[in-house]
This record gives sequence, C-alpha cells and structure tokens, in this order.
Amino acid sequence: MLQAFFGWGRKSPDPVEDKLLSGVAEGGARFERVVLTDNRRVIASVADGGRTLRLHHSFKDAPPRVLTALGKLFSARTSATRARAKAEVRTYVGSLPTRAATPPRPRKYRPPAADLPHLARLNAEFEHVNAAYFSSTLPAVPLRLSGRMRRRNGHFSSDPLEIAIARQLCEKASDGEAERTLRHEMIHLWQHATGRKPGHGVDFRRWARRLEIHPRATRSGVWVGCEK
Repeated sequence: MLQAFFGWGRKSPDPVEDKLLSGVAEGGARFERVVLTDNRRVIASVADGGRTLRLHHSFKDAPPRVLTALGKLFSARTSATRARAKAEVRTYVGSLPTRAATPPRPRKYRPPAADLPHLARLNAEFEHVNAAYFSSTLPAVPLRLSGRMRRRNGHFSSDPLEIAIARQLCEKASDGEAERTLRHEMIHLWQHATGRKPGHGVDFRRWARRLEIHPRATRSGVWVGCEK
C-alpha cells in the first residue's frame, strides 16, 4: 500500500529511468523519478522533497554494482557503509573517458551607465596611442573598469583578452592617471601580440619611455587634492 502511495512500485515508461531507479533501490534508496543532468560538480543530488534523483548522465551506462552503491550513499546508516559506497562510485567516475571540457561561455560585460563616459575617453586614448605609436597594429580589446582593484591601477589579461582599469582612477585620481595606466597595459598587450611574455623587462622600459609613462612595474597614483 505504501509503495503504491509513494509511487515506488510503479513501472517507469522510460527503460533507462527504470534501470536507474531499480539499481539505486537495490541499495536502499527509493525515488519516484530520475532527472539526468550535465552538472559536473554535483553528480548526484536529491530534489522535490526526496522524490527526485538528479543524476549525471554518465550513470546511464553504469553497471548494477555502481547503482547499488549510489543507493547506499543516500540510505546507509553507518559511515563505514557510506565510505565503501563512495569508493565504488568514485572508482566508476574515475574510469570514465576524459572528454574535452566545453569552454564556458564568456560573460558579456555590460558596464554601468556611470562608466560609459570614462570608457569612451579610454577607448579614444587607446585608438590614439595605437595609431600614433604602434601603427595601429595592436588588436582591439575590450576595456572595462573594475571596482575591486585597490592596490593595482590596471591589469592586462590574455584569457579573456581585455584590459581592466581601476574605477577609482577615473573617479578620484588626477587627470591623466587612468590614461597613463592604460598605456602601461597597452605595452603588455603589445608584448602578448608579438609573442613575448608580458613583463617589465628591457622592452617594457623602452616602450614606457616612448609613451612617457613610469618605466617600472608599479607606481603610486596621483589623487585629487594631493600634491604630486
């Protein structure tokens, strides 16, 4: 009667789902349905108040002993039983062929409205410096402002390809501080684009003198209300 009430005794119309439900039931865990997922961090979880088993799709072809072990993970009352079951499941997962990871979709950067005037000014500076000093050979890269930078003025990234400038340079620093930081990061972009390792060696210092910026890795910004 209880089986009929909770749906444990029903026959699944999907043979794969029926196999999975029956397999985990052998281990003592009973569910009404299985939902296959692509979640790589959580391979098995319970939803809908314990009625639904969410399971990574790689378990569709798991042998009965693995499904039984999976059922024990959700039902065993002793830590020793759960430990043995976990070892069985981990062995199976480790035996699966490694597939090339699907690269995550890059998040589309949507700057706040307040950043737009600053970004417009920095993009204009990028185009000017690229044309005047690099003969427009540098690739166009996204520019963004970062509110998290406190000890750094800027950052060049090759993956994803972008230049980040500390927002506080645009909002609180003296005129030209953000532009000078942008020129610094553009040298790293040039190093990357020409196959060099971005750094602050001889070629960086040479370009820094050309671009009339500080020829060192770090410098202190000049802030509004502070003497130079």
